[in-house]
Amino acid sequence: SHPTPPHCVLAMATFIDKLALVLVRDRKQLVARTRGKEAFFTPGGKREPGETDEEALVREIQEELAVDLIKSSIKPYGVFQAQAHGKPEGTMVRMTCYEADFEGTLTPSNEIEELKWITSADKGQLSLTGVMIIDDL
Repeated sequence: SHPTPPHCVLAMATFIDKLALVLVRDRKQLVARTRGKEAFFTPGGKREPGETDEEALVREIQEELAVDLIKSSIKPYGVFQAQAHGKPEGTMVRMTCYEADFEGTLTPSNEIEELKWITSADKGQLSLTGVMIIDDL
């Protein structure tokens, strides 16, 4: 019998697939905080059934930040994986991140209470995937 290749072990983890928008200005990243929570996260969310990444990202950013992404400017930034914040051990978040330009004024909307431009010095306030992204800037 063959030993199980190490990459097969990961299949047991539960993945939460999310999309996120990485907005960077002057080496600061835009993060958002949901009403009633303490951790800041990278804006974005989950795909609805049948949505492309681009469609889901445009919808989530419109809901959270009240701006319209310019579809032609959306480009891949990277994929980050980490233990999901506040979820059982082995539940991983896979964040597929994109960069994009937008039209409008960034405004916290829907469930978002606060938007903030942060540097790596503010890591203590971030979810784990947020820390990985800011470390990557």
